[in-house]
Amino acid sequence: MAWIQKSISMRIAYLNSEYPSLSHTFIESEVRELRRLGVEIRTFSARSTNQNGRLSKAHEAAAAETFVLQSGLLSLLRETLIAALVSPLGFLRAIIHGQRLATPGVASRVRHLAYVVQGVRLAREMARDALQHVHVHMANNGAAIAMMACAYDRRRSYSLSIHGSDEFFHVDTCALGPKVANARFVRCISNFCRAQIMAWSHPSCWDRLHIVHCGVDPDLYKPSQAQRLGCLRLLTVGRLHPIKGYELLLRACALLAKEGLAWELNLVGDGPLLAHLQGLADLLGIQDRVIFSGAIGQDQIGAHFDRADVMVVSSFMEGIPVVLMEAMSKRLAVVTTQVGGIVELVRNGIDGIYASPGSVESLANAIRPLAMQPSEAAKFGESARERVIEDFSVAGLGRGMLKLFTDTLSPPAPAAIETHDTDSLRE
Repeated sequence: MAWIQKSISMRIAYLNSEYPSLSHTFIESEVRELRRLGVEIRTFSARSTNQNGRLSKAHEAAAAETFVLQSGLLSLLRETLIAALVSPLGFLRAIIHGQRLATPGVASRVRHLAYVVQGVRLAREMARDALQHVHVHMANNGAAIAMMACAYDRRRSYSLSIHGSDEFFHVDTCALGPKVANARFVRCISNFCRAQIMAWSHPSCWDRLHIVHCGVDPDLYKPSQAQRLGCLRLLTVGRLHPIKGYELLLRACALLAKEGLAWELNLVGDGPLLAHLQGLADLLGIQDRVIFSGAIGQDQIGAHFDRADVMVVSSFMEGIPVVLMEAMSKRLAVVTTQVGGIVELVRNGIDGIYASPGSVESLANAIRPLAMQPSEAAKFGESARERVIEDFSVAGLGRGMLKLFTDTLSPPAPAAIETHDTDSLRE
């Protein structure tokens, strides 16, 4: 196809607030697939990744090639001074745009000055490497930094991938409307995501909102051939945070235990609720059936999938979790709350069973038939893998993003950044 051939000479930057990151491995997959298709990508991170972001060999390699904007305080300050002298108008323009994004209060004002400093460094580094465009995942500080870079140097442009749900909980503080308004395009991971952005952006922006699903490589997540016997093995993967609904999941499992049903639960991840959840498992008398596996690298997750029958998502809100796609590719059945974009991935009664969010009883009702008849989980798992292969593969993700870049970046970049007032849309 012509647009694929054009991509061979395409060079772009990718920016995230923290890259690589244990919870954002899907960005690494996206970068790898676009590179495979011929796009040259240079990766940037606002801050250095933490230890969890280097757990796997792939993470370590990604960290080694990534330019960290906050690194080297003296060089950062020197770069800022030179930038102000080279283009005082551009520097002033970036400061003005940064302060427009800031919410009331000294802390926010100062923080957005820091974004200007990082944005100026990004713009100058992009200029050195002849990069005209930067793509940012999430509408957080990374998007603000990209916006400042483009305010400083109008020859640069940016685009966004928005996943939710954090952006939709903090619409004002993350300045979702202005960041969307000034992006060349916004990639939404689901129809749900697109609808949320439409609710907080001006209608003039809506034709720049495009849906490209996240995806996984089914060949990297092939099902285990081991025979699964014994009790129903449940798996959940994510940060141990209140939004994940893990307390409700433990209580639902405790109900099933009282009914005499056999199950075990593996919680993979770390977070602020670890001690609380461990204590709750003890209180409910199910501690011998619950495994807290902690944070793991991406190269270790496959072993946990292989030991499971069912992937459980008990969250109160989600975008479309990539780890859920990985589990489905591994032929795991799904029990999930009917929230966010998940309903666009999981088909109720085909790939798994829906539960109502916030309900212990509904979670127990969804898990119960699979515990009573484990063979049903295998049937759901077969359909789940087919679903991922057909509509949520990394190959499809790469083609979709490549088409967005080639179609959108062919015209010249806009001459100036504008900020739309979206306050009237919130009334």
